[in-house]
Amino acid sequence: MTPGLVGVIRYHFRERLEGVKSGGKEYSAPAYETEQLPPSIAASNGEQGRVIKGKVAHLPYSFVINLGAKGAGTLEVKILTAEGKPLPGYPKTVANAFAHGAEATSQDFEVPVTPKLAANIEKNLLEKNQHLTQVQLVVQTSQ
Repeated sequence: MTPGLVGVIRYHFRERLEGVKSGGKEYSAPAYETEQLPPSIAASNGEQGRVIKGKVAHLPYSFVINLGAKGAGTLEVKILTAEGKPLPGYPKTVANAFAHGAEATSQDFEVPVTPKLAANIEKNLLEKNQHLTQVQLVVQTSQ
């Protein structure tokens, strides 16, 4: 049986520390905020697969994550713009993404963001002095 899937967007950031003495650390350790994609559903084609389709509040993209559509254990990730065009470098396919016996229970994918989008995320999601460093899509199995 195909395990369930969970999709999470991680907004990685560092915080600029105030009142730091010269030569001291200027930024905090990396941290992140998360937004959850909708839960996975059974594939509509009758195959033994799982599909996540959805959006999150702080990104203008649609996500389509498919496990098993291109063969058992194969993970396909599509990230589409508001116009329905794939982001550069997508779709991505990972064979045996969550192979039995493997330690892999999650797969990470970088989500490209423009400087304008990054500024928007910093303004609407992060706190003052928190600077976005990376956005990731994390796909995990859920038993």
